[in-house]
Amino acid sequence: MSNLGKTFLGLALIGAIVALVYGWLLIGNYNTSKTNLVQMTEAKTAADAEAKKQKAAAEAAAQAEQDTQSKLTTATGQVTDLTSQLTAAKSKLDDATNAAALAKTAADKAQSDLDALNKVLNGQSPADLIAARDKAANDAKAAQDEQKILQDQLQASLAQVDQLKKDINASHLGTEPGVSGKVTFVNRTWNFVVLDVGLSNGVVPNGELIVYRGNNFLGKVKVTSVDTNSAVADIMPDTKGDIQKGDSVLN
Repeated sequence: MSNLGKTFLGLALIGAIVALVYGWLLIGNYNTSKTNLVQMTEAKTAADAEAKKQKAAAEAAAQAEQDTQSKLTTATGQVTDLTSQLTAAKSKLDDATNAAALAKTAADKAQSDLDALNKVLNGQSPADLIAARDKAANDAKAAQDEQKILQDQLQASLAQVDQLKKDINASHLGTEPGVSGKVTFVNRTWNFVVLDVGLSNGVVPNGELIVYRGNNFLGKVKVTSVDTNSAVADIMPDTKGDIQKGDSVLN
């Protein structure tokens, strides 16, 4: 082989070696690039996942902050309400304390008044005083009623003076037959009765009338004064029955 051929063969061999080395380098670079690409893809995927996670965390944090702010607002309102209620409760407590103090003062005064009253009563109970007052009032009313009756009797007697002068004759002092009436009042103290019959019914002074109840004879009464429609009569000593209001009289 000539030197030229050897040269070309050497150049070809060198070129093949260079191509082989270059190819190997290219393959190595390709594998490295591919590995880097995979790693970059994985890194991007991881970064995207992390970014998504961070975004979700940020959104959750924002929602949590919003919820917290809402709860804080609600809690602030509740605190305000509770503060108002506490103020109202304190005011009521102050009012109750003042009322209790006033009640104690009133109770102390009432006890003092009661002690003073007991000292004045000197052992008597209020019921005893009330009973005594009622009895005195009843006695006074009875006395007033009796006084009125006596005054009426006096007026009736004065009114009949002229008539009695005309009827002084004994023949006119007897009560005419057929008189019938009722007892309207009985005075045990002075032993007299008031009747619902008078001059218009034939009753005259000193006339005697029989008193009875049903079929029972009670006794007799003697007329002491008389007016047109009523008369006053003394209960006669021999009367045995208990004459009461509503009993009948006749002659």
